[in-house]
Amino acid sequence: MTSSNGGLGRRRLLQLSGAALASLAAPAGAWAFSKIQPIEDPLKHYPYREWEDLYRKEWTWDSVGVMTHSNGCVGGCAWNVFVKNGIPMREEQIAKYPQLPGVPDMNPRGCQKGAVYCSWSKQPDHIKWPLKRVGERGERKWKRISWDEALTEIADKIIDTTVKRGPGNIYMPKRPFAVITNTAYTRMAKLLGAISPDVSSMTGDLYPGIQTVRVPARTVSTFDDWFTSDLILMWHKNPIVTRIPDAHFLMEARYNGARLVNISADYNPSSIHSDLFVPVASGTDSHLAAALVNVLIAEKKYKADYLKEQTDLPFLVRADNGKFLREKDFAAGGREDVFYVWDERTGKAVPAPGSMGSKDKTLNLGGIEPALEGSFEANGIKVTTVFERLKAEIAPYTPEATQERTGVHPTVVRQLAGWIGECKALRILDGYNNQKHMDGFQCGRLKILILTLIGHHGTTGSIDTTYEGWKLEGNSELTTIKGKPGRSVSAVLAQWVWGEQYERSKAYYGDSQLREELGFGVEDMEAMRKESEAKGWMPKWQSIKEPVVSITAGINMFATSNGYQTLRDNFLKRCELNVVVDFRLNSGAMYADIVLPAAGNTEKLDIRETSVTRFIHAFGQPVKPMYERKTDWQIVTALAAKIQERAKARGIGRVDDPELKSAIDFDKLYDEFTMDGKLATDEQALRFVMERSKALGPGSYEEVMKNGFVAVGPSAGKTAPVPKDKPYRPFTVNVTDKKPYGTLTGRLQFYVDHDWFQRLGATLPKPQFRGGVLGPKKYPFIRNSPHTRWGVHSFARTEQWMLRHQRGEPDVRMSPKAMTAKGLKDGDTVRIFNSAGEFFAVVRPMRGLPDNMLFTEHGWEQYQYKNMTHYNNVSSELINPLELVGGYGHIKYTSGAYNPNRIFYETTVDVEKA
Repeated sequence: MTSSNGGLGRRRLLQLSGAALASLAAPAGAWAFSKIQPIEDPLKHYPYREWEDLYRKEWTWDSVGVMTHSNGCVGGCAWNVFVKNGIPMREEQIAKYPQLPGVPDMNPRGCQKGAVYCSWSKQPDHIKWPLKRVGERGERKWKRISWDEALTEIADKIIDTTVKRGPGNIYMPKRPFAVITNTAYTRMAKLLGAISPDVSSMTGDLYPGIQTVRVPARTVSTFDDWFTSDLILMWHKNPIVTRIPDAHFLMEARYNGARLVNISADYNPSSIHSDLFVPVASGTDSHLAAALVNVLIAEKKYKADYLKEQTDLPFLVRADNGKFLREKDFAAGGREDVFYVWDERTGKAVPAPGSMGSKDKTLNLGGIEPALEGSFEANGIKVTTVFERLKAEIAPYTPEATQERTGVHPTVVRQLAGWIGECKALRILDGYNNQKHMDGFQCGRLKILILTLIGHHGTTGSIDTTYEGWKLEGNSELTTIKGKPGRSVSAVLAQWVWGEQYERSKAYYGDSQLREELGFGVEDMEAMRKESEAKGWMPKWQSIKEPVVSITAGINMFATSNGYQTLRDNFLKRCELNVVVDFRLNSGAMYADIVLPAAGNTEKLDIRETSVTRFIHAFGQPVKPMYERKTDWQIVTALAAKIQERAKARGIGRVDDPELKSAIDFDKLYDEFTMDGKLATDEQALRFVMERSKALGPGSYEEVMKNGFVAVGPSAGKTAPVPKDKPYRPFTVNVTDKKPYGTLTGRLQFYVDHDWFQRLGATLPKPQFRGGVLGPKKYPFIRNSPHTRWGVHSFARTEQWMLRHQRGEPDVRMSPKAMTAKGLKDGDTVRIFNSAGEFFAVVRPMRGLPDNMLFTEHGWEQYQYKNMTHYNNVSSELINPLELVGGYGHIKYTSGAYNPNRIFYETTVDVEKA
């Protein structure tokens, strides 16, 4: 384009005019920049402009190292870190992952939380040196002390507590997501006979309902396997927000013809990309799942042959007492763990192969043709099949009957059931939110039943819960100490007792309402907890020990629990020395007596293994720990050395631990921890793990430190081998090789005839109660606090750039209609409250919310709230008695698998302008 003014284009004229105006308006000191002139074609001619060197030097570096950011994330992403003058300056994704045939690759992996890590690590809340409290707990008054001072005080207190009060009064919660970092605390806890809580139960990340069906419950396919699905149910999972590195597989699957379904109480960003949005009312998912099962069975959209081989649905159940027909029913001395099916070929009850007590360790039925339906008589005992009982108990839950509870129209349920029945590859992405409801236990069983009825479990689909973790024999060897098992507990039960949560819950929940809805109240929960501990089903350390010394690493126990303030106050009155180890001064560290500075992500030497990718990722230590920080392995090693030193100086050696039939060797603690000095350094420990793991082996250490990641071998899978040319999918060997599952029946087990399951009406998957949230009805809003886009838990939640992408302070969201009814406008500060507590936040509208929901993403620190309140102040604890059961084959206390999961979302609140 030309014009009459000397042939200048309009754009060029505006550029020159703007530059001239800027120079006229500039103060005298700014004339140095008057030479800034636009360059017409910089590829042909570019004058040297000295002032630009300032910006060029910003993008130079001395070295490049590798790292990952998954301290609190299950993802695993490889990044380069650019280092200048020993300081990490910026990150860049490593996009070199190999591609599998016919499947989109994983390049690049990462999210905004990782991209800002180098910036975040320079903020003042990142700890530089050991600190000791000088004011009252919570006053945030500190003095700097030396490592020797800190370790000596901790070591002496551990020794004194053990000698004076007996072993087991040391408490060590930890959750740093890195291999030797995490194992350091596990190994030390076992050597000290300390209590290690299951922090997955603390954060509500268990799937105990699914654990009753299969072992293990928490397992996933690699996320590139999503692409192979033609129907994907995102059930309380919002991957567009929370699984940023992997969400593209969903979009690519959709481009490939897959249907995406979003099942959620709120219309979230993943709903936008779905073919069907199912707006289920909060706390009623078990009713929706039951309605889907009802339709699949009523319309015979199930794979009978698959069910006969892979499940307990053809197993025989006695009509008189509701128990499985067992070998002991036929003969004195018969086994409890041998079960029967009705063989249609011979017309009699025959033992089913593959159970825990069976001599035949296979699911291969041979010449047996099990009956899936029917009633029979076996040696005078009337029996029927599990499937017949399932049909009868699921029959009332039609789409029409459940609509009032779920709010989902029957046509939507039937449409979804039709899609499920006709799909060729089903994927259920089971988010954490549902497990944090009371009905999460039964809902988990129902969800996996949906997948199983149509024959997709272990074949063409999966139910993806959290992550399995690759099998690393070297880490198992490092974790295990012969003769020193340590003390494991459910974090929920420990906090129920030490935090006096029982009293808090009794005051908040209406006992009559709970009894009407559930059939039991808080008093019953406490009685059943005690009964479970007395029977030896659940560990009882919380009832006979105290957390006199607490060493917390990588987790804020108060913020990740119900009743922040109540737990904090009651826990701390039992704790005489509270030590927090972290790379950042989180709000839990405010109440510490000693704070130890751990190395951050750029400063640690470690690996992260999760089974969402086929790779191990490296914390490659691109910079050495700055200031006085130490890696966690070095911190624990130094503590072990100090305990050994102090014990020898004080003449203290072995302290017997008769409860564990073990002993604590204080004068040999460092020697035992480091295997006589062989594991004194991070590299030694990491090589020990990698070189002894079949899926990695020699040479893998060098490869992961060079490239940032290394692929695992076939043996890495815990429930199936890792294929070389396609994504990993769990439990395939149970179908292809007829390998029994780790359950009592050896099958996907949907029937549990334990006395408590019978008493609570839960022998089969079906809704546990009428549905809805159990909080007092006088509070009109349901509180929902899912994962956030702007942090990974509290990771990056205080980062300046992340805060600039949101309101910069804690907020709550409500529907515009609810805000109008309460007289609130965008940006008002509000008080959210109930009889249990309160917190303050700014309010903003969110059109995708139900009118009765108050939505606040989690991970905020207590000190970010007005008046030092917190969103967990308003929550109270509940225990599902089904999760207290033990002594039943595979249903027993297992850390990280089976024990009471934290129930967050049975809370109701009100809101008012502050």
